[in-house]
Amino acid sequence: MKTKAYEVKNEDEALALASKEFGLSEDELVVKILSEKKGFLGIGSSKEVEVTVGIDPIEKGKRYLQTILEQNQVEDGFVEKIVRDNVVEYNISAGDFNGILIGKNSKHMIALQILVSSVVNAYYGDDEARIVKVDVGGYRRRRESNLERLAVEYGKQVVKTRQSVTLDGLNSYERKIVHDRLSTWRDLKTHSEGEEPNRFLIIEYVGKKRKEPKVEETEENVTIEKETNEKAE
Repeated sequence: MKTKAYEVKNEDEALALASKEFGLSEDELVVKILSEKKGFLGIGSSKEVEVTVGIDPIEKGKRYLQTILEQNQVEDGFVEKIVRDNVVEYNISAGDFNGILIGKNSKHMIALQILVSSVVNAYYGDDEARIVKVDVGGYRRRRESNLERLAVEYGKQVVKTRQSVTLDGLNSYERKIVHDRLSTWRDLKTHSEGEEPNRFLIIEYVGKKRKEPKVEETEENVTIEKETNEKAE
């Protein structure tokens, strides 16, 4: 989490500097005195003070989502958090309110993910940022599974027919699922074109082209062609 040492006159000064630099309130920070320098008769004295985040950012993200449910009067709603390495997943269950939280083309769910990600990562440095995911009623998990299955089906179709396939109606996150699923297929290339909200994904064949059968010119072939021409005359 965010940490920085300051050489200041007192702890309050360090808190004020860190609060401004981190963009966090002082009550979310804790201080630790690393060393002290005593001046002559108290003049020129200073302290080296370390300021760091003093709360659990992941729990803060959970409370943020729980507050959204409470503000919308979702009585039986709850938020489950799962942490794996640097990935944080929040699974929301809100009964009949699930559909609203998901939104058309997952827009509301994606917006929630962006918001809670900004809440969580406000407490981490750039080199330790967390990957935050939000799921609502298992929708994300089912959607990912279906998209990966479709990606494989369309990938096989393109390899077989050598004809590109265009997929529209996908948001940026869903297009990335297809991109990632087919990224290791050496005969395929995926890319997106167009502008939102009409951007679309193309699955393209880039493998070896089929060789046309080569007919060698033999004496028999020449004779057959000659006879055909004579009949035509």
